[in-house]
Amino acid sequence: MKRYVLVVTALTVGLAAFGASGNAATKPAAGPTPTPIPSPRVTALPYPAYGTPAPDVARTVRAPGVPQLVNLQQAIDIAAAKSPLLAQARANETIANANVKLARAPALPSVGVVGSSTHSNTSGGASLGGSTGGGAFGNNGSTGGRSGSGGSFTSNSLDANLKQLIFDGGRVSAQIRAASENEQGTADTYRRQLQTVAFNVANAYYNALAAGRTVAIDAELVRENQVSADLVAAQVRAGTEARAQIATAELPVAQARVNLVRAQGAEYSALATFVNALGLDANVDVRPVDDTPSNPSATLLQPELLSYDAAMARAALLRPDLAAAQRTINAAEETLHAARLGKVPTVNGSAGLGVASTLPDGSNFNHSGNIGATITIPIFDQGLTAAQTEQAQGQLENARANFENTRLGVGLNVRQALTNLVSAQAALVQTQAELRNARQVLQSTQAQYRAGVTTLPLLLNAEVGLTQAETDNVNAIYALRQAEQNYLFALGENDTQIPAGYK
Repeated sequence: MKRYVLVVTALTVGLAAFGASGNAATKPAAGPTPTPIPSPRVTALPYPAYGTPAPDVARTVRAPGVPQLVNLQQAIDIAAAKSPLLAQARANETIANANVKLARAPALPSVGVVGSSTHSNTSGGASLGGSTGGGAFGNNGSTGGRSGSGGSFTSNSLDANLKQLIFDGGRVSAQIRAASENEQGTADTYRRQLQTVAFNVANAYYNALAAGRTVAIDAELVRENQVSADLVAAQVRAGTEARAQIATAELPVAQARVNLVRAQGAEYSALATFVNALGLDANVDVRPVDDTPSNPSATLLQPELLSYDAAMARAALLRPDLAAAQRTINAAEETLHAARLGKVPTVNGSAGLGVASTLPDGSNFNHSGNIGATITIPIFDQGLTAAQTEQAQGQLENARANFENTRLGVGLNVRQALTNLVSAQAALVQTQAELRNARQVLQSTQAQYRAGVTTLPLLLNAEVGLTQAETDNVNAIYALRQAEQNYLFALGENDTQIPAGYK
């Protein structure tokens, strides 16, 4: 009998220790850093705990430069450096920056230099006229000439020219503004991608912790149910219980073993998902540190939650995806403005300086220069301007619809995050009460069964109640942590965890 009481006490103490496993806040600035406690894994058990072992499936490898145990901030740091999703987002930023430079190019002067040297031979009897022709910029060329015997002739020239857009009605300026808005929108999209990666890491982090804790609880429940089965067997040997009750008592043991094997598989799957969220191979050995505070029901956020209106106003200021959608509207408006200027006359200026040889031996240089302007007046462009304007108008309407859809999505995110967080806080308080009651019921039922004043089905029901309470409590603890992260993500505030170099 003492053995049974000790097992229950050990389970109670172990769960109490789980509740005091750290006090690290979701935000880096809040609360002290907890002592590293890895996600509980029943390493003494093979995988699976019952059945044919599969050591190759459970085997993992270490990654160079990556710690085996990481807290949430370290996990986000790793993901920010290694996630291919962020690499794509950074590449898109580079492309957007290049597009701004391309848009500015027509407004900048174009300067070119052309040099040439030509050597030619003529046979006897050939005749050269009185001059060698003008240079590229109107130089007079060489005069005179020779006829009769032929010979070799050399011509050297060097020309420099400058072209500059003078007037186009503001079309290029509008295109530059559109490209700049797109660049800013891409930067906002990158920030939201950072927040998304951090959110995904946090979700996977707490899923892995919950899975590891479930394995520990299921392993303890297997042992506890086995103790109950041994107790029934002792009662049978003492003649106070029917032999048929042994099979009844063994059923919870078998069920607990099934739950343990399933929990092991869920843990390995959750750890692989967590490692994948970091941008690492799923076979890498990285485990999360439990940051559950001493009072698991205490929120790691600010003391008072914002109202929906206040939270929505905050999200409108902080959500990068909403800002990116507005940037898309601004860019579309500038693109439409540029398209409407398609038939506006353009004026381009040009200037040039040149030097060219005038004698057959390539010497005696003459200098020349020119300056001018060209005006282009579009009269009929096959409907190109009208089509581009119509296309730009459609893009603007699409951008406005996308902004409204994004705004509605932000409102939905905020509402769901608020309700989920409030529900998660309340649910955890209730599961803690459920767990306390389940322990008391089991202890009293065990005592009654030993005294012979209750039946085996009631004892088994008490064990089932404790199993459910343990599961509910673990799920509620980590559901609250995930609800906190979801709340920050909905407001656009979870980028406080992202390394400064990646913002």
